[in-house]
Amino acid sequence: MMYQPDLVTETGPLQTRWRGPEDSNRLDCETGVLLRMVLEPVFRQSTSWAGLRRRLAGKGFDLGFYLGRLVLNDRESGARICSCKFLGYPLRVLTKRLGRAKVAAIRNGNGLGLLLD
Repeated sequence: MMYQPDLVTETGPLQTRWRGPEDSNRLDCETGVLLRMVLEPVFRQSTSWAGLRRRLAGKGFDLGFYLGRLVLNDRESGARICSCKFLGYPLRVLTKRLGRAKVAAIRNGNGLGLLLD
């Protein structure tokens, strides 16, 4: 008979590809630098929100909103990675260049929003 571990409900933060199980919501500095380096051309070269999302999708990322901030999400898991401001591209700067973003609010009380094309 195969060993099957008991399922335990975790109440603390879960570990993802981008974050360990600690309570911090910050990336380590090395990961932040690498993300900025890889994604800087994507943000700089995009001329529309749809183009930005398409280019980010090619690298495994997507955009969303969390508590009024534009955030970078892991496309596969949907896990929030960091704010776009952390990457050097705050919403204000992107709005000035790409136009106003179309956002659909998710009505579950947690301040999430989906960016629409």
